[in-house]
Parts: sequence; structure tokens; C-alpha cells
Amino acid sequence: MKKISIVCAAVAVVTAGAMLVSCGSTQVADKRSIVEDKREKVPEAKTDEIDKVVVVDWTDRALGEVSAPTWLKNMRRGNSDTFKESWKVEANRVVKVSMATGKTEATAQALSRAGFAYTQAAELNQKVIGRVGQGLNDVGQLEALFVAASETKADMTGLREETGFFQKIRTTNAETGQKTEQFVYYTVYSMSKETWDALCKKYLMDIMGGADLTTETQKKIGALFSEMKEDADKKETAKQAEEEALYKAQMARLEAERAKANADAAKSNAETAKAGLKAKEMDAQEAQTKKATEEAAVLASYLM
Repeated sequence: MKKISIVCAAVAVVTAGAMLVSCGSTQVADKRSIVEDKREKVPEAKTDEIDKVVVVDWTDRALGEVSAPTWLKNMRRGNSDTFKESWKVEANRVVKVSMATGKTEATAQALSRAGFAYTQAAELNQKVIGRVGQGLNDVGQLEALFVAASETKADMTGLREETGFFQKIRTTNAETGQKTEQFVYYTVYSMSKETWDALCKKYLMDIMGGADLTTETQKKIGALFSEMKEDADKKETAKQAEEEALYKAQMARLEAERAKANADAAKSNAETAKAGLKAKEMDAQEAQTKKATEEAAVLASYLM
């Protein structure tokens, strides 16, 4: 009888515990559902509201290469392992990719190569602001850090260009149906681990020397060094969109500067051509005057 009582009591305790857990879980679930209900749901865009983007040509298409190789996708996500395996790159080398767009393949390639230093500066910039900036309470100090990081350029040395890949992109505007085409070029570089370490160190030292930072902040920046060394081939997904936006803004500025330079050159050429035309007109007038003078002299000789 005692055994039965003990068993019944144990069952009662277990049942009560289960009910409590169940109630607790239900309450937590209810609270979660309340929280989730308060969240703003972002409606998905309709298919006919999204621009249609198609890759119409790419590197080695005639040789059976796909428009977006797996190694390229992984590189864009910050993982270079697939590329190292595919291209037989030494495991101890750091591999990075630079991307740019242009009206022609040659333009996109040139911008991709020229913008590689900007790409790496943007990556390091986001790491410094993301890690150190979160711990700063002084707005002025954070602003000084941001300015210093933004203005510090990555001086890339000891690079080895591994390969390049282009895509010709055709975009159809969902609203107007207008089609536009542009080239995207990806340039892949590798460098020794020592080169990457030296770059990270110089970048961080330049920031600490270029901003009015406290000793505590300098320590935080200094602590980033080992982390950045270990994180050489990995980019955080959360930071990728920010890095790409910053890079695109930098490349847009570069293209704007190039366009301005071309416009200035065109204006200068136009002015030179105009000056040349005016000089020719003056020469023609001078020749005409000279001819008229000669004809008058001949006529005068007949009359004398």
C-alpha cells in the first residue's frame, strides 16, 4: 500500500511539474506570439514589380563555364576556400576579390583593379567601426574614429593577381520595360599572410594616429589586430551589405571624377579646336587681303 502511495505521489509530482512546464511554455509562447504580432511585417514585392536581371555573357562561356561559378559566389560571401582549391592557391595565402561595373568590359576591369585598395579599406573600416564603435559613449569620439577610418587608405603591396571574371548584365525595368546593359568585373588577388598582417597593422596605426582617441579606445583598436589576422578570409554576412554600399559609393565617386575629367578634357579640346578654327579664319582673311592688295598693285601698274 505504501508503494502504491509513493508511486501515486511521484506521478502526481511529475504530472504537476509537466503542467507547470506546459503552462510556463504556453506563457512564454504567448509572450513570444505577442512580441511577434507587434513586429511590422514587410510585404513581399510582386514579381512584376521587380527589375528582371539576366546574365547574357560571361568569361569562358564558349568553353562551358557557368555564369556564376561556385568559387565566385563563395568569394563574394567572404569564403575563399573553394577558390583556393579550384585554382591551386597555397592555403597560407590570403585571397580577396574586388568588383566594379562599367559600360564596357575593359572599363569594368580597370575600375575593379583600381578599386581593390578601396575594397580592402572598406572591409577594415567596417571591422574597426563595428567592433570598437559599439563600446564608445562619446559621440564626438565615435565621429573622430569614423572620420579617421574613412580617410585611411589601404596601401596594397605584394599582391598577385590570380584571375578575373566578367559578367554582362541586362536589366529590364519593371515599370518601363526599358533594357540597360552593363559589365561587372571581378578581380581576385592573393597575398602572403605577412603582407596582410602588415596591412592590418599599418591601417590600425594610421587610424590611431589620425584621430583624437583615448588610450582605452586605442587599446580596443589594438586588440582587433589578432582578430583581423585570424579573420583574413572571412567576412561577416551582416557587414557585407554595408561594405558593398560603401564600396559602390566610392566607385561612384571615382566614376564621377573620371567623368568630370573627361568632360573637362572634352571642353579643353573644344576650346582648342575653336581657337584653331578662328586662327584659320584669320589666316584666310589675311590671305584674301594680301591677294586684294596684290591685285590693286597690278591694276595700278596698268593705269600708270
